[in-house]
Amino acid sequence: MKFFGKSCDSHAVACVLMCIVGISVLFSPPVMNLAALLLLAVILSSAELRQSLWATWRLPMVKFVLLFYAVMIVGTTYSIAPKDIAVRMAIGWSKLLLLPIALSLFADPRWKSRFLKAFVGVLTVCAVVSFGLWFLEIDLPVASRERGVFLRNHATQGMAFAVGALSAFILAVESGAGRLRRLYVSSALLMLANIALVTTGRSGYLVAMVCAVGAVSGYVFFGQRRLGIRGIVGAVLLVIGVAGILLLAPASRGRMMQGVQEIQQYEQAKEETSMGIRMVFWKNTIEMIREQPLLGYGTGAFGTAYDHKVAGRTGVAATPAGDPHNQYMKITAENGIFALLVFFGFLLAAARQRCVAPWRLLGLCVLASWCATSFFNSHFSTFNEGNFIYAWLGIMLAPPVAGTESV
Repeated sequence: MKFFGKSCDSHAVACVLMCIVGISVLFSPPVMNLAALLLLAVILSSAELRQSLWATWRLPMVKFVLLFYAVMIVGTTYSIAPKDIAVRMAIGWSKLLLLPIALSLFADPRWKSRFLKAFVGVLTVCAVVSFGLWFLEIDLPVASRERGVFLRNHATQGMAFAVGALSAFILAVESGAGRLRRLYVSSALLMLANIALVTTGRSGYLVAMVCAVGAVSGYVFFGQRRLGIRGIVGAVLLVIGVAGILLLAPASRGRMMQGVQEIQQYEQAKEETSMGIRMVFWKNTIEMIREQPLLGYGTGAFGTAYDHKVAGRTGVAATPAGDPHNQYMKITAENGIFALLVFFGFLLAAARQRCVAPWRLLGLCVLASWCATSFFNSHFSTFNEGNFIYAWLGIMLAPPVAGTESV
């Protein structure tokens, strides 16, 4: 491929653009969208890249993703939502296509390594900036962001730092150089400290714990790498340490206790609370699913159907909702049980995807954490977290090519 008369490696350009997509989605949707459009143009202009993309069809996870997307499109034909909302929601699910695109590009582990190191480096800088804003009590000119929140919002920042800490930890384990290993460990601790002290999103706490348990399980129980007695002890202490940081730090402990209290008292609450209102949403959503279990109310129709459900109610019980804050309930309410089964098929296929160490561990730890947070949010369909997870899974779980390095 040629740009301005000069020859250029289209695969390298596409990989760089996918790296930008995977990282910039945490900062700026316009930058991410621009990078994605350029990426699509590069792929369409290269016969080799088009052939590689078409070849991903043989992977079960890609088949399930495309089937799930087809279900979303069909759901627009019977949706009770206004047509523009239904179509916009279907277009929003196009983020699923980042998965096969990334799978087609990152077969070479060297590109996986470049992405991972860039990801950790960028997030380390973000953690430093976040601490600086928090310590100096500087508020950004964005009303929706809390002090110290440098990324899109506190949930995105907490989840990103948790994934960054996992990535830095695995780079430290896989790295052979002592100085570089210490640098990665310091980066991981910095991001964990930020989650506990600055970033108040409970999703970040959950992702940190799931990633810690998943990483340790991968190394200790599933032969990810021979650690020895000292390594096993260190791995166990890592999980204890992550849990200890989150439970002992005043900010994180307070947020977790607040959530438990809101759940326990939601029926008596006179005002809307973060976790309490979720209990109301879930109760009503389960009733909605019972009324339309097979096909649901159609793509993008949750808000419309929920408005009908709570019509005539008062107080907290009348709070409108465009999302039940549960990915599995949302899929079932909008597109029925079949759509949920297809989505579970995708998750199972991703879990079974063959890939060499440590990339499979990185992919599955983050996938497991997204599955956990999606009991309380819709992180497979939201813009930031949704685009990120499909790009991440494609990059990490891309089948390897022979004769290349690991990290």
